[in-house]
Amino acid sequence: MARYQAVNLAYLPNKKIIFIILFILIIFAGWFYVSAHKSKQEEYIANKDNNALAVVVDKTSQYDADTDADGLKDWEEALWKTDPKKADTDGDGTNDNEEITLGRDPLKAGPNDTISDKEDLVAQEKALADSKQNTMTAVYARKFMNDYLMLKTQKGDLTEEDKQNLVVKTMNDIKPPKLVDKYKLSDFNVVKDISKESVKQYADLMMAVFVSTEMPKMSESDIFTALLDGIKKEDFKNIEMTVKALNQYVTLNKRILEAILPPNIPENLSKLHLEVANGFNNIALAVEDMANAENDPIRAMIGQRLYTEQKLRIYNAMKNIQEVFNKYEITVFK
Repeated sequence: MARYQAVNLAYLPNKKIIFIILFILIIFAGWFYVSAHKSKQEEYIANKDNNALAVVVDKTSQYDADTDADGLKDWEEALWKTDPKKADTDGDGTNDNEEITLGRDPLKAGPNDTISDKEDLVAQEKALADSKQNTMTAVYARKFMNDYLMLKTQKGDLTEEDKQNLVVKTMNDIKPPKLVDKYKLSDFNVVKDISKESVKQYADLMMAVFVSTEMPKMSESDIFTALLDGIKKEDFKNIEMTVKALNQYVTLNKRILEAILPPNIPENLSKLHLEVANGFNNIALAVEDMANAENDPIRAMIGQRLYTEQKLRIYNAMKNIQEVFNKYEITVFK
């Protein structure tokens, strides 16, 4: 058992491997969306924002490809650090998949290429020294790779079912951070006055904040899609621009939140106002995670899911606020 563990730790993930693992996780069952979106409304918004997944996945060929026909998928080549375009990376006459099955090093020419315990230890210590990633993606990527490499070492050739079961297990292990709303009703100045004048004052504030404020042309979701595309293409200029744009949205959402905190809130609108406030606070947190996609793509995708959920939450709250306004013949949200 110790030998297998040493081999596994020698292959701690780099950024390229982390993103490839993200491809695999998303390809199977669309975990980030399927587990979260139950109602038709949520499905509609998820489908509307689903282009981000299309950018990352780029068809299931990402999973199926075996460019050099050596029996290792291209993504498996990335885990072993072999060349996906060369069936025999070290050129010793035995293809990469067969060497791994035999417990030989696919990066070192044979015949004396059996991985020794000493080499395992050196590789392990170097990998641990080099790896300073403690992101959510790195944690799950390490676990996925350890499980994969252990299974590969034990069984040799893995069936498609083996690989799929491994991916599904990893998906099921991923747990989004628990979200706790920041604000309570006691944080607001709720007034018992629900007269038309009181509601009109509140409506004027909502009009100024949400209707009169000029919003950016691209949504957070569209910018996130562009960011993932930039990461995939290693377009560093695009990455810098999209990260900056998402951070500007974080600032905007926080300013909106600040603007709706101070006013007097009529009692009959207080719970709906609380929904809006917590929604915008959570969106700011979600977009911060989305902006960090280059370093922590799993957390970023969870952030996009949270963004979509909170977007729907705010939409429903504003819709219900307008229904209250209708009783006073006031129109803010059409």
